Amino acid sequence: MSKIISGFSKFSKDEKVDWLLKNYFTNSSEALKVIQQYWNDDEKLQQLHDDFIENTITNFYMPFGVAPNFVINNREYTIPMVLEESSVVAAASLVGKFWSTRGGFKTTVIGTTKIGQIHFMFAGKKEDLKSYFAENKTELFAATASITQNMEKRGGGILDIKLVDKTDKLANYYQLHITFETKDSMGANFINSCLEAIAKKFEKDDIEIVMSILSNYVPECLVRAEVSCKIEELGGENPQKFAEKFYQAVKIAEIEPYRAVTHNKGIMNGIDAVVLATGNDFRAIEAGAHAYASRSGTYTSLSHCTIHNGVFKFWIEIPLALGTVGGLTALHPMAKFSLELLQKPSARVLMQIIAAAGLAQNFAALRALTTKGIQHGHMKMHLQNILNQFDATVEEKEEITAYFDKRTVSHSAVVEKLKSLRKPKVKWVDFLDFDTIKYKLSTLSEDSKPVFGQMNAQQMIEHLSAVTQIANGNWNINVFVSDEKTARRKPFLQTENELQTGFRASFIADEPIKLKFSSIEIAIDDLLYQLQSFLLVFKRDKNRTVVHPFFGELNFEEWKKFQVKHFTHHFKQFDLL
Repeated sequence: MSKIISGFSKFSKDEKVDWLLKNYFTNSSEALKVIQQYWNDDEKLQQLHDDFIENTITNFYMPFGVAPNFVINNREYTIPMVLEESSVVAAASLVGKFWSTRGGFKTTVIGTTKIGQIHFMFAGKKEDLKSYFAENKTELFAATASITQNMEKRGGGILDIKLVDKTDKLANYYQLHITFETKDSMGANFINSCLEAIAKKFEKDDIEIVMSILSNYVPECLVRAEVSCKIEELGGENPQKFAEKFYQAVKIAEIEPYRAVTHNKGIMNGIDAVVLATGNDFRAIEAGAHAYASRSGTYTSLSHCTIHNGVFKFWIEIPLALGTVGGLTALHPMAKFSLELLQKPSARVLMQIIAAAGLAQNFAALRALTTKGIQHGHMKMHLQNILNQFDATVEEKEEITAYFDKRTVSHSAVVEKLKSLRKPKVKWVDFLDFDTIKYKLSTLSEDSKPVFGQMNAQQMIEHLSAVTQIANGNWNINVFVSDEKTARRKPFLQTENELQTGFRASFIADEPIKLKFSSIEIAIDDLLYQLQSFLLVFKRDKNRTVVHPFFGELNFEEWKKFQVKHFTHHFKQFDLL
């Protein structure tokens, strides 16, 4: 069946979902359940979300966290962050608090200029094009009057229009390079509308407009965030050594593109999270930031560090074209919530807050890398994700979190610990509870079949009795167990591990022993007698030790531990637990 469809966008939401389920899911009821559980019960709110993009079938949740304790230009902030990666919010929070007692973040907006371009082809004389542009430049401004009037009232608008010759790169290729100030608006729609109006006015028979579009590369829409303190105020066992390693790590990112990409990704962890929370375009921010990192011709670090005269300084300069009005910031309830949480900042202030968040995340990553290693903290935070992946209960989460408090977290270690918790608890047999032993064994008969092994029921009982006689001193086994083997084997007795199926000491014959007694009942009585003797002989001599044929020399407590494991093993053999 073909999955190519026409008119899908005209389907209702339910029809779209129904078509997807029929064509792509084997368990359509389960898939429908997943889709519907993310619908908002508030129909009006759900409709708002449905209208953000096309062909919406459900919502995709992302965690909304907050990072408190930020001090930026002497003002306190709690910063909203939306992302799926563990440890980012926690790291930002810790760094925010760290620098709050060391002067906080100092931020400055260097510029807010944004850029749009009209790309066109012209095959005539360059002098004629220059003259045409100069003669019509005023008219180009005028062509946008109806679009720019409201922006100009807020102090924004078109700053300049320049003719740029790019024919050395591409034959007949020119640009109109236009700069804008959009104040608190990100301004994408405003800029593109202005560009189209200017292009329409500028175009003529020998000027072919290729396209008109804003640029997400905004090197003049720039913000700086910085932290600094005396080196000794960095704390730790050796602040000077830490500062030097930190400085070296930043320098490596400045000269090594492979490192710089990951270095800057860490910065964007902090930046994108706040950009998303405030309803801004994180993809545009990402593109502009990475282009800025490559402006020298080599991809390099967005952050920088110096150590001079005993002062540690760490800063970032990054282009951030943001808005606090219009677009999703005005529509999405959580975007509005975020901006209110940030005390209703202007676009300039939001630039500074977001730059500080990026610098904080970079500081956290570099501090971890140059001290304990990045995985130490990251995996601690990732622990809950691993536990959720395996549907850990509240009790399991509490126990495992406590277990890894001072241990290194790894996926395999967490899974192993979880498996150990979920491993069925062994019902150890109390071999000195004579009444229970007698009752359990008396349920056996000649017809009882073993779950494993070759012994019949009476042979198993007589075997337990025979091994007990070794401890009692009534059966001397001529077996030597070296000290090396004893040292290696005896620790097993202190564990919660069971004797494995198929375990057989060397003194045990391959074939089951011949029966000693005429009935199971007599064999049980003999076993109980041997157990009573076991207690008696060790009571008479508390320092008594007897060599076990596999584990070596054992005292009373060690023999008891062995007997518990041995009885449990054989009770399982006949399903008596």
